Amino acid sequence: MKQRFLLLSALLVLALAMTGCSARTAVDANDFKTMAEAAGYTVTDNTEQLSGAKSYMSATDKNGNELYYAALADDSVALRMYNSLKDGIQTGGNKPTNLDSTPYAKYTVTNGELYYRVSRVNNTVIYSKCLTSDQSVLDKMLDSIHY
Repeated sequence: MKQRFLLLSALLVLALAMTGCSARTAVDANDFKTMAEAAGYTVTDNTEQLSGAKSYMSATDKNGNELYYAALADDSVALRMYNSLKDGIQTGGNKPTNLDSTPYAKYTVTNGELYYRVSRVNNTVIYSKCLTSDQSVLDKMLDSIHY
């Protein structure tokens, strides 16, 4: 009985410790630029084009794939932008995947030959549109920064 209690206690401690590992931290504009350029994207600072943004960047690669990064005034503004971008994506009848929580959200869908992914961490949003043939590369890149 005592052995079972110790095992359950150890499992509980391990589970609680692992939940701390899943915390997400928003990347800043410099980190986004570095990541995108390393992946072959050309990055442009468009901060002046988005009213109230702390930073707003766009990036394109040789295949025409697009990434957009926005750091906004606060989480509520980022949530509104995330929802607006998500709602504007045509699904073509395909079922999207959607994960929503307070500090993090991710929406993905494929429509024809295009793959869309919108992610939010706190007050930042990353929107991406790429060819389905480049989906795994994009997912790997964004997953590496926990978006």
